[in-house]
Amino acid sequence: MSSNDSSGLSRRGLFRAGAGAAAAVAASSAASTAYAQEEFDYGGWFDNVPNFEGTVDMTGQDEVVVTVGPGGDLLFAPPAIHVDPGTTVVWEWEQGFHNVAEKETGERYASELTGEVGTTYEVTFESDGISTYVCEPHRGQGMKGAVAVGNGEGTPDITEGETVVGGPEDGGSDGGSEGGENGGSEGGEGSDGGESGGGSEEQPPALRVDSDIIALYGLAGVIAFLSPFGLIFLMYRNMQDEQV
Repeated sequence: MSSNDSSGLSRRGLFRAGAGAAAAVAASSAASTAYAQEEFDYGGWFDNVPNFEGTVDMTGQDEVVVTVGPGGDLLFAPPAIHVDPGTTVVWEWEQGFHNVAEKETGERYASELTGEVGTTYEVTFESDGISTYVCEPHRGQGMKGAVAVGNGEGTPDITEGETVVGGPEDGGSDGGSEGGENGGSEGGEGSDGGESGGGSEEQPPALRVDSDIIALYGLAGVIAFLSPFGLIFLMYRNMQDEQV
């Protein structure tokens, strides 16, 4: 009896341990991707979207991010999200030539068509409803998405933001070039001030006399090459200067 009891307890213990491990794996999987408590009716919108597994719960956040072209795939990730009214959805380009444009539920917002990595585009969803959207060049390949807002009934009001092509790196390069230009212009002003200050100083009288003599002899030298009388004139002036 004792051996049978111990064997039974052993089997029950193993069963419970296996059940506990399975529950832990399921809990871990659920924690990595939290789906909405109730599924929304998209009317077959996601029939050809390969990565659609349900609506991802992103409620409780003021701003959420959807990746455009993750890993170069023709997808939005996640393709369907649930948010609260007033939430801003930011689409961020990872790879590929894409855009974001509302379809089926209206055509009230559309980003630029671009392949610049890091590009962002945002729309704020102000009220309850569902808004479906596509990448227009790749709609046939299943690159589609949806935003379910609040209770998901009707079409949400929206406020469209801007497309920022290339992300914040462009702003950094512009700032650097502006700083360089300003630094260069300030340096130029300093050098101009030095030149003007030096030019305002008067030359000493001795230097002015010497310069006059040099100019005179230079002129006489030119004349000497042009005529023999120039040489005589130069000798005559030299004699007068020695007598003085």
